[in-house]
Amino acid sequence: MDTPTAAPMDSHVLPSTTGRPKRSKRLPARFRDTLPTPPVPVPPVDLAPDPQSIGSQIKRVTLIVRDRLVTAANMFGIWRDYPRRPSYDPDVIVRPDELSNQRNVDHSPTNHILSSSSTRLPPWPFANMTIWRLMTWLNSGSATKTEAEVNRLVKEIRDATGFPAADLEGFNAHRENQRLDAAQKSPTFGDGFQETSIPIHVPTGDPTPKQQAKTYNIPGFYFQKLTSVIKAAFEGPLAEHFHFSPYKLFRKSPLTGEDERIFSEIYDSDAFATAHEDVQRHGRLPPDDSGCKREKVVAALMFWSDSTHLTDFGTAKIWPIYLLFGNISKYIRMRPTSGACHHLAYIPSVCTSLRTGHAQTDRPRFQLPDAFYDWASVNHINWKTQKKDILAHCRRELVHAVWRHILDSDFIHAMEYGIVIMGSDGVERRVYPRIFTYSADYPEK
Repeated sequence: MDTPTAAPMDSHVLPSTTGRPKRSKRLPARFRDTLPTPPVPVPPVDLAPDPQSIGSQIKRVTLIVRDRLVTAANMFGIWRDYPRRPSYDPDVIVRPDELSNQRNVDHSPTNHILSSSSTRLPPWPFANMTIWRLMTWLNSGSATKTEAEVNRLVKEIRDATGFPAADLEGFNAHRENQRLDAAQKSPTFGDGFQETSIPIHVPTGDPTPKQQAKTYNIPGFYFQKLTSVIKAAFEGPLAEHFHFSPYKLFRKSPLTGEDERIFSEIYDSDAFATAHEDVQRHGRLPPDDSGCKREKVVAALMFWSDSTHLTDFGTAKIWPIYLLFGNISKYIRMRPTSGACHHLAYIPSVCTSLRTGHAQTDRPRFQLPDAFYDWASVNHINWKTQKKDILAHCRRELVHAVWRHILDSDFIHAMEYGIVIMGSDGVERRVYPRIFTYSADYPEK
C-alpha cells in the first residue's frame, strides 16, 4: 500500500519554530487608515501628438480649443474642472508630509531665534558658526536651560579632543545674549517697516462751521507697503505652492450617481473664479506697457487683525494687522511655522493706563495715547459729558485712517494695472490684487 506523502511546502514560505508555515497577518479593516493622496496633476500639453493616435485624441484636442481641462479622478473619486488650462500646477509634486500631520519636525537652527532676521545670514550677530549654533540651542526648546549651565557645557566640550576650541575662547552666554538683544533692537519691527503718525479728525463740539473738527496726529504707526509684501510673498519660498488658475472640485455621489460640487479652498470657489475672469476680461495694462502679453492672475488678499498681549501680567499689548494669501492652501496657512502669515502693520496702541474706566477683562478695543485725553479735554467743549461717545468716534477714525494709509495709491494702481512679478517657475506674470473674505471658501447661500 502506498504511503501518503505530505503536500509540498512553498519554497518562499519560511516555517515557524513548530515546523508549520507562517501565516501572513492583516490588520482588521476597522483599524486601517487610508492616507490622503494628492490630486491628479494637470497633464502636460502635447504639442506634437502621434499621427497614429489622432483618433483617440479628438476629445482632448476639442478641450484644448475650448481652453478647458478636466483631470482624472484620484483614489477618492475627486477631480478638477479648469475653465482655462493652467500654466502652472503647484500640485504636480506633493510630498507625503504635506498630506498628513505625521511629519518630521525640523530641528534646524533656522527655525528658532534668528528666523525673524531672514535677510541676515548666520552667524549674525555672533563671531562664528559655533557660537551661533550654541546660542540658538540655548534660546530654543526647553526653558530650563540657564546661561551658567551653557558656560559649563562649553568648558567641558572645549576641553575635549576633536573640537574647535578656538571658536569658544572667552565664551560667555550672558554677553552673547546681550549682543543678540542689541542686534535685534534695530530696526524695531524688522526690515521693511516704516514709522509714521496717523492724523484723525476730532470734533470740537462747536456748532460754528469753521470749528467742526480738528486734526490730531497719533504717533507710532508701523507698517510695510502692501505692494511690497505682495511682491515678496509671490517671490518667496512658499510661492511654489501658489495657485493662479481657478477650478471646480467634483465627485460622483455614491447615492444618486450625480456629480457633486466640493468646496475646499479660496481658489476653487466661485468668488475666485469670478475675480479671475474679471481680470482676464477687464484687467487694464499700463500705458507704458500696453503690449504686455504676460498671463494675468489674481492675488487673493485676506486680512486679519486682533489685539495681542505681550506679557502674562500687565496691560502691554500691540494690535497687529496680518496678511494671508488665498492662493495657498488653508492647510499650509493654518500651520504656525509655515511662514504664510505676513506682518503688515501695527495699529498704534500705546495707552498702558486704564484711563477710559473700563476693566481689563472687557473686550479688546483700540487705545488712544495718554496725551490725547489731555488734548481732547481742552479742545472739545463737551468733553466731560460726551467723553464716551468722543472716544468711540476717535477709535473708528483711527481704524479708518490706518486703512487709508495701507490702501495707498500704489495699491490702487496695482488693483487696476497689476504688478509684474517673477514666479517660482521663472515666468513673469501680471498680478492683480483682490481682497477676499474668509467666507469665500464656501458657496453663497
